[in-house]
Amino acid sequence: MLVTCVTFAQNAYTLRGEITDSSNGTPVNTAEIKISNGKIFSSVTSDNEGKFTAENIPFEQVTVTVSRIGYEIKTEIVPQPMVKGKDLIYEIKIFLKPRTIETGEIRVISTRRELFLKNVPLPLDIIGSEQIQRTPVQTLPEIMSTKSGISLIRDGIWATDVSIRGLSKFNVVTLIDGNRIETATDLSARLSMFDATDIDRIEVIKGGASSIYGTGATGGVINILTKQGFYNSQSLLSGSFTSSYNSVNNSPLGKLALSFGSERFYTRVSGMLTNADNIKTPQGELKNSQYSAYNLSASVGFKPFENHEIKIDYQNYYAKDVGIPGASLLFPVNAVVRYPQERRQLYSAEYKINDLIKPLQSVSVKYYYQYILRDVENIPNQVVIRPATGTTPKQRISVLSIYPNARHYTNGIEMQTDWKIAENNFLIAGIDVWQRTLDSRRERNQKIEVLSSVGDTVKSITLKTFGERPIPESDYLSMGVYAQDEFRLVNDKLKFMVGGRVDKINVNNADTYQPVYEITNGVYNPNTAGKKLIWAGREESDVSWSANAGILYSLLKDVDLTLNVSRSFRSPSLEERYQYIDLGNFVRVGNPDLNPEQSIFLDLGMRVWKQDLSFTGNIFLNTFKDLVTEIPGTYENRPAFIKTNVGEAALYGFDLEVMYNFYQPLVGYVTASYVRGEDTGNNTSLPQIPPFNGRIGLRGQFVKWFTFDVNAAVFDRQEKIAAGEIGTPGYATFNLNMCSIPVNLKYTTLKFFAGIENILDKSYRNHLSSNRGLITAEPGRNFYFKLNLNF
Repeated sequence: MLVTCVTFAQNAYTLRGEITDSSNGTPVNTAEIKISNGKIFSSVTSDNEGKFTAENIPFEQVTVTVSRIGYEIKTEIVPQPMVKGKDLIYEIKIFLKPRTIETGEIRVISTRRELFLKNVPLPLDIIGSEQIQRTPVQTLPEIMSTKSGISLIRDGIWATDVSIRGLSKFNVVTLIDGNRIETATDLSARLSMFDATDIDRIEVIKGGASSIYGTGATGGVINILTKQGFYNSQSLLSGSFTSSYNSVNNSPLGKLALSFGSERFYTRVSGMLTNADNIKTPQGELKNSQYSAYNLSASVGFKPFENHEIKIDYQNYYAKDVGIPGASLLFPVNAVVRYPQERRQLYSAEYKINDLIKPLQSVSVKYYYQYILRDVENIPNQVVIRPATGTTPKQRISVLSIYPNARHYTNGIEMQTDWKIAENNFLIAGIDVWQRTLDSRRERNQKIEVLSSVGDTVKSITLKTFGERPIPESDYLSMGVYAQDEFRLVNDKLKFMVGGRVDKINVNNADTYQPVYEITNGVYNPNTAGKKLIWAGREESDVSWSANAGILYSLLKDVDLTLNVSRSFRSPSLEERYQYIDLGNFVRVGNPDLNPEQSIFLDLGMRVWKQDLSFTGNIFLNTFKDLVTEIPGTYENRPAFIKTNVGEAALYGFDLEVMYNFYQPLVGYVTASYVRGEDTGNNTSLPQIPPFNGRIGLRGQFVKWFTFDVNAAVFDRQEKIAAGEIGTPGYATFNLNMCSIPVNLKYTTLKFFAGIENILDKSYRNHLSSNRGLITAEPGRNFYFKLNLNF
C-alpha cells in the first residue's frame, strides 16, 4: 500500500518504507531493497524496525524489489508522482511472505557475478545466517555438513574441515569474503578460524571450478561471506548482542556488534569471546578437547563520488589452548598435542566503479593481505632405552617436547571488469594474482641420561634442543587471467555459462639443512655434526589452463535441467612438495617432483522450484590424472607417508535434497549423498571417502510463537576403504531445534533459540575423523540455548 505524504522535491523525491513479516506482523530487518527502472537508483537495507529510506528517486515509475533469505522475493511498482515540488515523500509498506521451502530466489556471488541461485547452472549450495542462528554451531563445518554432498572432518572439536563429494583440504579452495585462505591442512583448522556468529552466509560450489578460482578448485569452492554494514539514507546507529551456551562442553559465548550507516558511509565493528571445556561423549570425557577463542572484525564502506565505492575490511581471529585429542599416525600413542595459539589476520581494500561507460557495467580492484599463525605443542611422553654398545654407555633418551610452528603470509590482488554486451549477454574478465610465503620452524627438546650398567643409576644428564625446518623457506606465486560469458537463448529457456582461465605458477625454495642448530646444555651451535641437506634450493614453474561449460534448460516453468563440464587443475602445495614432519612416530615426507593434478568434472542435475515442493538432484563424475596422495613407505629406515601422484583416479556418485510443504505450516525434507572413490590404475579404494549418508526431518510452526525442526542424520557403514584405514559401522543421531518469533520491545527485538543434539546420547564414530587413533566416540547429548538481541 502506498501513501503520499507532505510536500514535494524539484527533480527527485524520497521513498520511505516498512518491511513486515506477513505471517506474524513482526518487522523484517536486514532485508535488501533495490529501487530501479532498468538501472538501479538506490540500494538500501531495512533496519531493526524493518524501516528504510531511499532519497533522490527520479520522477518516474520505479520498481521496488525486496529480498531476504528465508522470505519470498516481493516486487512493488511505485507509479510516477503526479506533482513535482519540494520535499515529496512517498511511503510504502511491504509484507514479505516467509519461504517454507527453497525456491532458488536467493542471490549468490560465487560465480564472480551476482545471480539468482535458480539461474546458476553450477551445483551450488547456500547456508544462510538464519540457518546458522538456529543451530548450536561451534565451527562452520558442523553446519555445512547438513547439506547433501558435504561431510564433516574432525581432528578434534575445534579443529574441523569438510569433504565435498569425497575431496577435501588441498582440493577445495576456501575464501573469506572472496579472499583466498592458504595454510597447512595436515591438521584440520583452516575452517575453524572464523567467528560463526559473524557469518552472513556460506556459498559452496560442489565440483571443479578452476576456471573461476584457479589452482586447487578441483573439488569445489567454499566462499564464506561475513556480515557487513549497510548504507542508509538517514544516519542510523544499530547493534546486536548474541549469547549462547552448549552443555556438551560447558561452552558459553558472547558477541556484540555495532553498526552505523548513512547515505555515503557505513561502518560495522563486532567482537566475540568463547571458551570450552573437554567434550563429553557417551564413553566419558574426551581429554584434551578444550579451547578458547576470540574474534574482532571491522568493515567500512564509503562512496566518495556517485557510482564509486571503497570497502575496507579487517578480521582478527585468535584461539589458544586448543586441544587435539587422540594419537593419530603422526603422534606417539601417549602424546598430548595442542595448539598453544592460532591466529588469522586479514586486511583487504576494494575500489569499485559502477556504470563507467556502456557496455562496461563495473570495474573493481582489490588488494588483500592475510597472516595465519599455526603453533603446535607436542608432548610425546616418549622414552627410549638405548643399550650400551662398545664405548657408548647405556642411555635413556626422553623426548620432552616438540614445538612446530609456521607463519603463512598471503598477498593478493584482483581486478575484474563486468560487461553487459546485450540484454541477454554478460561477460566478466579479470586478473587474479596471489603469493603465499611460508616460514616454518620446529624445536625438538630431548633429555639424554647416561645410566650405569647395573641398577640404572643416572650418571649424567644432557639437555639438547634441535632446531629444524619442517618445510623450507619458500614462496608460491599464482598469476591467472580469466573470462566468463553468460548468455541466454530460446526466449530465456536456455542459459549458458562458459569460461576459461590460464594460470602460471612459480614455486621456489631455499636450501634446507637439518638440523639448523643444536643447543647442548644451553650452548648454541649452528654448525652441528651430522648436518645434512634435506631439500636443495630450486625454482619451478608451470602453466595450466582450465575451462568450464554450464547449461541450464528450463524444461517447464518450475523445472530446470543442468549440465556442467569442466577441466580443472591443481599445482601441488608447498607442504606436498617439501614437508618433512617428524613428530615422534611416522614421518610425513613431501616430493618436489610431483606433477600438477588434472581433473575432468561432469555433473548432470535436475531442479524443481514449486511453491510447495523443491527438489535438487545431481549425479557427478570427477576423474583425475596425477592425483596427489600419500602412500606408506620408509624414509631413512623409518616408517613414513610419502607424497606421490596416483596415475588415474575417479570419484562418482550422487546427491539430492527434497523439501515438501505437505501441510501448512509443516515441511518435510530429505537429503541423501553417495560418493565412491577409486584409484582406477591400481583398482583400489581412495582414502577418506564418506559413506552413504543423509538426513530426514520435519520442520514447522509450533503454536504461534515457535518454530521447530526435528531431524535424524543417518550414515551407512563404510567398508570400501584404502590400505591402513579402519572401516566404520553405520549409525543415526536425532536432533531437535527450536526458535521463537521475534519479540518486539520498545527499542529492541529479542529472539530465542534452544534444542538438543544427539538426543539419545548415541556413541558412534565418524569415518572422516581422520587419524584419531584411540578416539572412537563423537560428542554426546548436547543441550544448547541462544539469545539474539537487536537494537
